[in-house]
Amino acid sequence: MKLKTFYTLAFSVFFVCLCAPAELAAQCDTTAQYADRYMSDRFVPDGQSYRALIFDEQIAEFHTTFYGGSRYRIIAFSGLEKEQLVFSLFDEKDNLMFTNEEHHNTPYWDFEIESTLSVRIEARLDLLKQTSGCAVLLIGFER
Repeated sequence: MKLKTFYTLAFSVFFVCLCAPAELAAQCDTTAQYADRYMSDRFVPDGQSYRALIFDEQIAEFHTTFYGGSRYRIIAFSGLEKEQLVFSLFDEKDNLMFTNEEHHNTPYWDFEIESTLSVRIEARLDLLKQTSGCAVLLIGFER
């Protein structure tokens, strides 16, 4: 390999590694800003960042704790169109508590928790609508 070709290739790889994360972060930020519109004045964001870049059939997994006696809202987006992200909540014993797939991929769900519970949230793309994107979840609790 010629030295010039090597340097060109090395610079290209360096440039992609340097710039791609910034572009992806910007995509996630835009998606999060769009999703935030669904938080409403009734809910206060929990301050956590639930984001993952996913492709094809990949599943992003997030963990959180919901506290008893509270009302919550989960908002799920990928891109700027609603209903592109499927999310499901599982309790500590892997029992399915909710999936928006049964509700036409609704972008948010309001629910009340009776007792404190640790949950796993899985998010995946609806491949009929999108094959790659930044999965963004927002979780808020009622004021």
